[in-house]
Amino acid sequence: MALIAAGPAAATPLIIHYNERPPQHYTQHGKPQGEAIAKVTAALKTAGIAYGMRGTPAKQQLVLLKENKAPACMLAWVDLPGRERHGKFSAVLYKDQPKGSERRLWCTLATPDETMQRLNAALIK
Repeated sequence: MALIAAGPAAATPLIIHYNERPPQHYTQHGKPQGEAIAKVTAALKTAGIAYGMRGTPAKQQLVLLKENKAPACMLAWVDLPGRERHGKFSAVLYKDQPKGSERRLWCTLATPDETMQRLNAALIK
């Protein structure tokens, strides 16, 4: 897992979980890569949020959301009805092609609202 300190509030890093979905997010030579990874990391840096990236299968991401033990975000989920019971959604990261599904970060309820606000502000710049 790669940990990046961003700004003065670099206490407990926000872990971003991603699965393999080239070209948006994937692992190459042990490092997270892709267009969505680049957009999220740029937004986290702009917002001054310390973070780490972890490759995690989608089913395990669902377990982490339901456990809600720590602040964490799951990369590239669609905001479907009922999902807000298990987490908070970010602004849109990208749209799938050809369907046009809007992909977002789906974060645990343990993720502070202030963190979500700063992240969303950076994503929509």
